[in-house]
Amino acid sequence: MKSFWSRGMCLVLSMTAVSAMASGGGNAPSEGVNYIAIAPPLIVNYGGPGKVRYIKAELSLRAENAADATEVIHHLPLIRDRLVSILSAQTEEIISTAEGKEYLRVYALAEINTALLKVEGHDHHEEEHGDDQDKKHSVKKGGHESGTHEKDTHEDTTEKPETEHVAAALPSAADVKPVKGPASDLFFNNFVVQK
Repeated sequence: MKSFWSRGMCLVLSMTAVSAMASGGGNAPSEGVNYIAIAPPLIVNYGGPGKVRYIKAELSLRAENAADATEVIHHLPLIRDRLVSILSAQTEEIISTAEGKEYLRVYALAEINTALLKVEGHDHHEEEHGDDQDKKHSVKKGGHESGTHEKDTHEDTTEKPETEHVAAALPSAADVKPVKGPASDLFFNNFVVQK
């Protein structure tokens, strides 16, 4: 009889603990800066057909306050989906350099914030800047837009070594327009590429 009572009491205590956590009592973001791990790590194929190549990425997002952290946590499935799409679309050239990885980090953060703002009904950014979507796609594909910046039209046309052509074709983090949203930063805690 005693065993039955203690098992029943354990069950009641367990249900109380689960109920408290579900209502936000156990895992509520703290006020101030929060770091939210995207778990489990993302493992995605990249580079298109051919040899199987993959990226394993352990990522975290930073939120500046509890309200933003709550929004990020609530939309983690959407964030994971965007990150899988972004990582799987990458090329060998982008992920093999430090500059390319920095571009990828900044680009992914902008895309995450754009998705979060859109799902929360704050899509004014694209309404105000209708042509930003076209610019974003050309940057995503790895090239600078021709004729959009005055200095682009006056580039030096002398022959450059092949390595400089490749480096010039890669986007930089400065090519990505930041999007202010609930996620203030994205961190690559671990980024493994199998080629």
